[in-house]
Amino acid sequence: MNQARNPIPTELLLEVIERQRIGAEYQPIKATNSLQTVGYEALARFYSATRQPLPPQAVFDTLHDSPVTLVQVELMSKRWQIEHAPRDGLLFLNLDPHAVAGLSLATPEHPLLDLLCQPQRTVIELIENTNVQEADHSMLLAELLAQRGIRTALDDIGGPATMVSIPILCTVDIYKFDRQWLRQLQQPRQLRMLQMLLAFARAEGKQTVLEGIESEADLRQAQALGVDFVQGYLFRPEFISRNAL
Repeated sequence: MNQARNPIPTELLLEVIERQRIGAEYQPIKATNSLQTVGYEALARFYSATRQPLPPQAVFDTLHDSPVTLVQVELMSKRWQIEHAPRDGLLFLNLDPHAVAGLSLATPEHPLLDLLCQPQRTVIELIENTNVQEADHSMLLAELLAQRGIRTALDDIGGPATMVSIPILCTVDIYKFDRQWLRQLQQPRQLRMLQMLLAFARAEGKQTVLEGIESEADLRQAQALGVDFVQGYLFRPEFISRNAL
């Protein structure tokens, strides 16, 4: 098992699960030119008994040491996120690939996959990183979801500690580009690479999202690049926070 980098104490994690001290932040995803909201990304939130927020990544890092509990928490949080989401538009959900580890393409059903099976609305975000085994988990999850007609997005493309494989680029429906690209567009190589990826996406009929839009200048850059959608703190007044406390 991987050791959690910033583990959450077991008693605290159990209390979060038992009391369902969870919530979500819904960040709008907007059409780049019209700025019409086309959907929301749901980001998991967890809280202590004193209502202090817990780092979501630390929670999931800790859960990797308990696969059954990981599935339980993913089911609990995804069910809550779906039930409390804004009614209109797409719903982007982050799913930890470890939650379906051990499945195969021949698996007939799984409670998480069944919960997410809303093809008209749901988009599942996947992350690849420098761990090849975890990248394999992401690829399997992408194939399982595609088999059920559920759209997928590859998140954080170009972000720190991530890698991109050709098979998963060909499998997912949406490319989400990390905010780092906006900081590197003055470098000719990075700009050419981003333009190549955007051209490939257009040629393959895939949609694109640029994350990290924090200013009007960032938005103009996104418009000049021709990405389909944008997301970021420029739209913070429209963020929606909900919790079960």
